Amino acid sequence: MNLSFRLGKIPVRIAPSFFVMTVLLGMSGTDLRVLVAWIAIVFVSVLVHELGHATMGLAFGLEPKIDLHGMGGTTSWAVPRELSTARRIAISLAGPGAGFAAAALVRFGIGPAAFPPAGIGAFVYRQLLAVNFEWGILNLLPMLPLDGGNVMAQGLNALTGGRGERAARVVSIAVAGLAIVAAALFQSWWGALLAISFVATNWRGLKELSAREHDAPMQAALKLAHDALDAKDGALVLELARPVALGSRSAPVRAEALHLLAFGFLLESRVADADAAIAALPKGYSPHPSLLELRASLAGS
Repeated sequence: MNLSFRLGKIPVRIAPSFFVMTVLLGMSGTDLRVLVAWIAIVFVSVLVHELGHATMGLAFGLEPKIDLHGMGGTTSWAVPRELSTARRIAISLAGPGAGFAAAALVRFGIGPAAFPPAGIGAFVYRQLLAVNFEWGILNLLPMLPLDGGNVMAQGLNALTGGRGERAARVVSIAVAGLAIVAAALFQSWWGALLAISFVATNWRGLKELSAREHDAPMQAALKLAHDALDAKDGALVLELARPVALGSRSAPVRAEALHLLAFGFLLESRVADADAAIAALPKGYSPHPSLLELRASLAGS
């Protein structure tokens, strides 16, 4: 069960996996006090990082929400809006910036003298600096999905007129590969696993990008199919949507084409064929309620 609360206008949700992964990262001894302190440090530091993103988003008129999970934290927006490149970069940099400010407060505001020089006090001081400063530096690496990777992607998009994703993915894979080597040399197996996951994420992103680029020219046929559906021309809907359903590579385009196919079949009173189109919808896609209503009306007549 998720833990939820609000910080002013910002809803925060914490998944159990956040605490599980934090405990796994901090299990280096048997001192329960150290483990509890570690969980508190990571929780506060990650929350501060995400609040940096969220606060900057609020300043730009966005409605932020924060999720803490097994991979750290994510700030998203209830209603996405178009923002300038500069504002997107500012939001990305605000997270690490908040962490750097927290580290500066610990180091120069509170100061090391406020922490006992030995035992748990020394541990808390050292880890507050490490999590907020050192993790922040790593987060600025030009590697998606890190903040540094998002800054790189926004910059490349600005330079290429919105076509920077492929280059950003390729650079991210290269940097993640170097990170794997560095982590292995320093015997940081957690770091190596994290970098491997980034390689997989960006490789998958490249494949999805290729699928979207392949399907982009099909949007014109889908628009004509929607116009034919509005005109109740089932035969034309089928003629336009069938090649897209058979040739598309991305799930959203295939799902839209299959929906149109199902509507076209129903307009032609071919209920069994419509059911087959609905059954072929990609995983995670459900038939539109209006499609089910039309199917039910035909089945009952």
